[in-house]
Amino acid sequence: MTLPPVIRVFFAIDLPAAVKEKMAQFISSLKKKSKTHAIRWTRPENLHITLQFLAEVKSEDLPKLINLVRAEVLGAIENATLTFGELRLFPNAYRPRVIVMDVVPQAQLALLSQLIGKNIQSMGYEIDERPFRGHLTLGRIKHAHGVNLHFLEETEKSTFDELPLTEIVLFRSEPLPEGSKYSALERITLQAKSTCEG
Repeated sequence: MTLPPVIRVFFAIDLPAAVKEKMAQFISSLKKKSKTHAIRWTRPENLHITLQFLAEVKSEDLPKLINLVRAEVLGAIENATLTFGELRLFPNAYRPRVIVMDVVPQAQLALLSQLIGKNIQSMGYEIDERPFRGHLTLGRIKHAHGVNLHFLEETEKSTFDELPLTEIVLFRSEPLPEGSKYSALERITLQAKSTCEG
């Protein structure tokens, strides 16, 4: 794949197809309850948990960045599993811009974000300095004024299986009129392979 000289990318946790499918049904139920066009709901194929985002990176820098991140995250966390939690409004209920689902464990996700960020900075790029909070974006509120979000309080929590945290993915993000298109550029494993004698 030939990339343009400068692209937009992000490191993230991808979700298995079965989880995306179940999450899509959950989003569909929220959409029905919301009775509004003021929310742009996330397409199932775009569901992910962002760890670090780079609005502009030179394509020629990607191989080195990938190698640095791969060396840094390998074995950094052991046997972690992801669990989905409550629905929340970001940044807060008074100025809601995004409907998200909490994910835990935050500590391991924050560690991954920090390790990736350190390597991004070592390549001369800036990172978001705000405190990291791992989440799954379900919908973006286009204009919060006059939107009734009470349906979120009435929504029963959906149960999702725990996910083993085994890899991070470097995605390319292409802004398109119908919404961003994400394509995986590299998958980076987190677990050091155990060597068995015999």
